[in-house]
Amino acid sequence: MSDLDSIVELNKTLQELAAARQRLDGIPDWMEELHEEHSGRLAEIEGEEARRAEAEKVRREAEAAVSDAQEKLQRYQLQISQVTTQREYGALLKEIDGVKTEIKENEEAAVAAMEASEEAEQQVETMRSDFQELDQRYQDELAKWEEEKPGVEETAAHLKQRAEELKKEVPRGLLSLFQRLYERTNGNAVAEVVRLPMVKGNPMYHCTACNYNVRPQTLVELSRGQIHHCDSCKRILYYKPDAGEA
Repeated sequence: MSDLDSIVELNKTLQELAAARQRLDGIPDWMEELHEEHSGRLAEIEGEEARRAEAEKVRREAEAAVSDAQEKLQRYQLQISQVTTQREYGALLKEIDGVKTEIKENEEAAVAAMEASEEAEQQVETMRSDFQELDQRYQDELAKWEEEKPGVEETAAHLKQRAEELKKEVPRGLLSLFQRLYERTNGNAVAEVVRLPMVKGNPMYHCTACNYNVRPQTLVELSRGQIHHCDSCKRILYYKPDAGEA
C-alpha cells in the first residue's frame, strides 16, 4: 500500500471512528425524531411545573404579607385608646386604612396565585397522562439502543486500532502534515479528484472538496502514488480512475 493509499484509508477510518463516538455520546439517527418529540413534550411539562411552583411561591409570599399586615393592624388598633390629640388620631386612622388596603391586595394576590397553581397542577396532570404513551415508546427505544451500544463500542475500538496501525505506516512528516490538515478541515483532510464531462473533446478534472480544476499532470503523478495538494483548498488529493479509463 502506498503512502497515499494509507493516508486516504486513515482519513476514512478516522471519520468513521468520529461518527461512532458521536453516536455513542448522543442519540442514534433512528431515534432523533422521537428524541426531539420526547424532549419537547418533557420541556412543556417542566415549564408548566415551573409555573405552578412560581404561583405557589407568590401565594406563600402574599399570605405571609397578609399575616404581617394583620399583626400590624392589631397593634395600630390597640394604639387608638392611647392617642391624646386629634392629629395623632387622624394619622393613626390613615395608617390603619393603609394596612387594610395592603391586606386586601395581598389576599387578592394569594387567591389569584392559588387559582393559577391549581390550574397549572391540573394541566400538569393532563400533560403527564398524555405523555405516558410517548414516554413508554421512548424508554423502549432507549432499551433497544442500549442493546446495540456494545456493538458500536466494539466497532469504535476496532476503528481506533486500525487508525493506529495506519499511522505507523505513514512517514512521520507526512503524518504530521495530515493531522494538521485533518484538524483544520474538521476531519476531511483528503479530497477525491473526479472527471467532469468532456470540454471540446478534452477531459476536465476537479477537486470534489472545492471544485478547483486539477491539472492532468497531477493525475499522472497521483496514479503513481505521489502526494499532491489541491492548489486551492490544500487538501491531499487522490484519484480513482473509472473502469476502462487510461
